[in-house]
Amino acid sequence: MLKSGGSKVWTTSGDLRVGDVVEVTPAHRIPADMILLYSTEKGGSTFIKTDQLDGETDWKLRRSVRHTQEFFAQEECDINQLEGCSVSLNGPTENIYAFEGVYRSELSNVSEPLFLDHTLWTDTKITSGKAYGLVIYTGRETRIVMNSREPRSKAGKLELELNYLSKILFVLMLLIAIVIMVLKGFHEGWYVLYFRYVLLICSIIPISLRVNLDFAKVVFSNKINKDPNIPGTITRNSTIPEELGRITYLLTDKTGTLTKNEMYFKRLVLETTQYEPENLGQMARMIKNSYDKAQNSKAPNAQNNAAKPTADHIMQQMAKAPMKKDKDNLLRECATAISVCHNVTPIIENGERKFHASSPDEIALVNFAQDIKMKLLDRDNDNIFIENPTGQKECFHVLANFPFSSETKRMGILVRNEITQRITFYLKGADMVICPRVIQKFC
Repeated sequence: MLKSGGSKVWTTSGDLRVGDVVEVTPAHRIPADMILLYSTEKGGSTFIKTDQLDGETDWKLRRSVRHTQEFFAQEECDINQLEGCSVSLNGPTENIYAFEGVYRSELSNVSEPLFLDHTLWTDTKITSGKAYGLVIYTGRETRIVMNSREPRSKAGKLELELNYLSKILFVLMLLIAIVIMVLKGFHEGWYVLYFRYVLLICSIIPISLRVNLDFAKVVFSNKINKDPNIPGTITRNSTIPEELGRITYLLTDKTGTLTKNEMYFKRLVLETTQYEPENLGQMARMIKNSYDKAQNSKAPNAQNNAAKPTADHIMQQMAKAPMKKDKDNLLRECATAISVCHNVTPIIENGERKFHASSPDEIALVNFAQDIKMKLLDRDNDNIFIENPTGQKECFHVLANFPFSSETKRMGILVRNEITQRITFYLKGADMVICPRVIQKFC
C-alpha cells in the first residue's frame, strides 16, 4: 500500500479501506475491487486474468485513468499531491460486467468518466509490470463475494429414484411387521417382539444396491478416462457419471467451455469473388498490387521523375485517388479493416511475440491478416501501427472506439491514416446487425 512521501508498506486485504492506493504485481492476486490509476505498461493499459472470477481464460484489457497515469509517470510524485481528487460511483452490485463512475480533480479541473475497462476486480491478476489501484469496494461488497453461493450437493436421477424406493420399502416393512403382530396377537412386551420382526424383514431395503452403485460409479469414471474414442477426457467428479446415459439434448455456446476452440481460415467472400486457404499468397500479391497501382496512378512531376517516390508520396497519392471498386482495392480495404478494427495488443512474453485480446476470434482475424502480409506491429490507446505487403509502416490514429457488447453485437472504430489523413470508420459484427447497414444485394 502506498503512503505519503512515496513510501510503501505491506498489508493484508483485511486491513484495506476504501480510498487506499495499492500497488499490485503479477505475483499476487488483486486484494480488493479497485480503479486502475497507473500501469507501467505502454500507454497505461494492462491485461488481467479473470479465470477465478468468471471462468474465462481470455485476458481482459484494462486502461488507467489518464490524469493519474500522467501523475504517477513523473519521476518524483507524492500521493499527497492527489488531494482534491475524488471518485463518484454507484453502490456495490453483483454485476461484474457493468460499472459507471466519474473521476474528478478539483486542483487540475479534470473530470473523466469511468467504465468497466478502468476496473480491477478482486481475485483477478495483472499479467505483466505493476499497477496502482484505488480501493473502491472491500470485504462483502466486492463483486466476487456478492456472486459467491453456498455449494449444493449433486445427485443423479438414479440416486433419487433409489431414495424414493427405499422410503416406500421402509413404510412397507413397518406395515408387514404390524400385520405379523396382529396375527400373532398383542401380549406383554409386544413392542420388543415388533422390533424383532422389523429387524428380520429389514433386508427388503436394498442397502447393498447403494454400495454396488458407488462401486459402479468408480468403474464408469475409470472407463471414461481410458476410452480411446474420447482421448484426453478426465473425469473430475464421480458423483453422477451414470447420468451420461440419460442425456438426450446437449445445449452449449461457442465460448469453448465444452469444446476445443481452434479457428482456421476457410473462406473470404467479397462481392462476386471468394478466396480460400490456398489463395493466401495470391491475396497478399493482390494487396501489394493495390498499393503499386496507387503509386503509379499519378506520375511524379517532371523534376521528380528521376527520383524514386517515397512512402509518404505513395500514400498521399492513394488518398487523392478515388477508391475504384476493383478486386485489388476491395481486398486491400478488407485487409485493412481486419488489421485495424479489433482490440488485440501484441506483447513480448518470455522473449516471444504474442497477441492478446478479450476474445480468441479477434486473435484469429489478426493472424489471418498477418498471413496476407498485413502485420500488426504495435498499438496503444491512441495509435495502431501496421506493416503492409510493400514493407511500409502505416499509422492509424484512433479517433473513437466503440467496443463490442452483447446488446449491439458489433464493434466499430474511427481512425485517421496519419500519412493520407483519410478518416475511415470500420465496423464488424454479427450478420444480423451488419446486413441492414450495407447494400442489400450483398446480403
